[in-house]
Amino acid sequence: MVISRLTHPLPRTPDEWRMLGMSYMGSGRFAEAELPLMRSSELGDDEARVEYGNLLRLQGRFAEAIRHFEVIAPELTGELALRALRWWGTAEFQAGQMAEGLERCERAWRGYMALGDDELIGRVTQTVAQMLVNVGEMPRAQHLYQEALRLLPTHRTPIARLSALTGLANVQVLTGDFTGARATLAQGWEALTHTNALTPRAHLLGIEAELHYLTGDQGAHLQALQNLRALAETTQDFELLTWTATRLADLYSRQGEHGRALEVLLDLAPKATHPAVTMTRGVLLRRRQHHVQAADHLSRALESAGLGEQQRVRALLHLAEAQAGQGDEAGSRDTLRAALAALVSARDRMLYRPDIQELTNLVQRALLDPDLAPDMQLVLEKLAVPETGNRSEAAQTLNLRVSTLGRAEVERGGERVPLSLEGSVLTLTYLALHPGHTRRELEATIYPDRDPRTAGDYFRAVFRELRVRLGPEVLHMEGSPKQPRYRLGPDVHVQLDVTELREALEAGDLPRALALYRGPFLPGLRMESEWAEELREELRVLLTLELRERLNQAREEGDLRRALLLTNEFLRVDPYDLQVLETRVELARQVATPQELARYVVELHRMKL
Repeated sequence: MVISRLTHPLPRTPDEWRMLGMSYMGSGRFAEAELPLMRSSELGDDEARVEYGNLLRLQGRFAEAIRHFEVIAPELTGELALRALRWWGTAEFQAGQMAEGLERCERAWRGYMALGDDELIGRVTQTVAQMLVNVGEMPRAQHLYQEALRLLPTHRTPIARLSALTGLANVQVLTGDFTGARATLAQGWEALTHTNALTPRAHLLGIEAELHYLTGDQGAHLQALQNLRALAETTQDFELLTWTATRLADLYSRQGEHGRALEVLLDLAPKATHPAVTMTRGVLLRRRQHHVQAADHLSRALESAGLGEQQRVRALLHLAEAQAGQGDEAGSRDTLRAALAALVSARDRMLYRPDIQELTNLVQRALLDPDLAPDMQLVLEKLAVPETGNRSEAAQTLNLRVSTLGRAEVERGGERVPLSLEGSVLTLTYLALHPGHTRRELEATIYPDRDPRTAGDYFRAVFRELRVRLGPEVLHMEGSPKQPRYRLGPDVHVQLDVTELREALEAGDLPRALALYRGPFLPGLRMESEWAEELREELRVLLTLELRERLNQAREEGDLRRALLLTNEFLRVDPYDLQVLETRVELARQVATPQELARYVVELHRMKL
C-alpha cells in the first residue's frame, strides 16, 4: 500500500530502502517508515537495523526496542554501535528504567566525545540533558543544553539546534525563568524558518503551552494545546500524544468541563494504561469528588516505574487531598510529607505552583500541623517568586552562572563571559556568599598577605572588569562614600556551584554533590588567598565526610561492590588518603577483577613510597 503511492522507482538496494524509511521518519510518518527499514534490515544494512530500533522507540514500543537493541548491539562497531547505545538507553529511560537508560546514554556520550564530531556530540549531549531534566537535575541539564547549542550551528543542524533550544526553554520554564524562556523560544521560532519539520514545531508549541500554563494565561494555553494536538496527531509521536492528551484533559477539568476532559484523555492518549494517563484520570476523579476512585488511580500511577519525578510529586499532592476526602487523615499526612520532601529540594518548583494554588485546603491543613508546617512554609516561600511576566522589569535582571569547582567560569544569560583577572571570579564568589564588605575588608579577607597599596589597585581593576564585562549593575555600593560597602546588585541572580554543592550535601544527595564537584575550588589560582584555601579545604572535608559515611554504611550492609565504587569517588576528591587507598585494596580482593586489583595495589604502593 505504501509502495503504490511512490512517485520514484521501487527501491532495490538496502541503501535505497533505508533512505526511504529514514525520509519517512524525518517527516514524522513513522507507520510508513517501518516497512522500508525492516526490508533494509533484512537485506543486511546495519544502519537500518539501528534506525528500526529507534523507530520502535518513537512509536512507544519500548520493550520491543530494548529487545531489538539487545540482539543487534554486540554485532555493531564504530558510530553505529554508539548510536544503538544512545537509542537503547533512551528506550530504557522512557520505559521507566531510568538509571540504566541514563548510564547507557552517558556511555554513548563519552564515546561520541572520543570520536570528536561536534555535531554528534551536540546531539547526544541534549539526549543526556533531557534525561537529567526528568530526574530533576536542572542546573546540569541547563549547562548541557547550552553546551549543545554551542556545538550545533543553525545553518547545518537546524533540527538538532531546535531540539536543544526547546530543551533549554523547558528548563527555564520549569525553574521560573520566564523571561529567559521567552527569549529562547524566540530563537527557536527563528530557527524553525530553516526547516519544515513538524516535530520541532510541536515541541516548541509544547514549551509555549507550559509557559502559558504557569503564567496563568488560560486562553493562550488552550490555543497552544489545540495547535499542538493537530501536530501530535499528524506525527503520531508517542510521548507528544501522551503529553498533549494529559495537558488538555487537565485544562478542561480545571475549567469544569469534566466530560470533555475524560473524552480527550481517552481519545488522544495512545496508551490508556500509561502511568501519566492513570495519574491524570486520578486528578480528574478527585476534582469531581470521587475520592476513593481517585486514590486508587493515583496510587497505581505512583507504583509505576514509568512515572516521571514531576508527575510523581503532582500525584502525591492530589493523592493526599483524595485521602483526606476519604477521612484517611493519617494516610493523607504521610503522603503529604513525602510530597513536601520532594518539593523542598525541587529545582523545577514553578511546575507545582498551580497545584499548590488549587489545593488550598491541603495547604492549610499542613500549615496547622507542627510537623508539616516548616516544610510547607518553605515551599510557599520558594513558590512566591516575583512574576516575570512584566518584561520591562524582568529584562533588568542579570542572571549569572558562576562555576568555581575545578574551573573558573562565568556565564551571563547562558553565554560564557571571558574575564582576564583571576581575582574577578574569586571576588564575585565572595560577594555572592558574603555581601556588605568594604574594599579594605575584602583585601584583608581575600589577600591578607598582599601589600595594601597593590591590593587596593588590584581590587579597583577587578571591580572595573566586573562592571565592564558583566554590566554596571553587577556591583552595588551602600553606606559611606569614602568607605562604601560592596554587594551584588539587587537585580543580580547568581547560580553558584559552591552553594549548590552545600545544598546537595545538606540534602544527602551524594550523586548530585559528586556531579557538581569537578575539582577543588578555583584550582588555578596563582595568587595566594587564605579565604580561597580555607573554602577549598572546607568543601573537600564536607564531601569526604559524606563519602566516608556512605562507604562505612555500604560495608556494614555487605554491599562491597558499592563500597568499592565509593572508594574510587572518595579518591577522586582526596587522592592522598592512605586509609581509603588501603580500604580499596581490601575491598578489591573480594569483589574486583584481577586487573582492577593490580592497579589499586600499584597505586597504594606508589603512595607509600
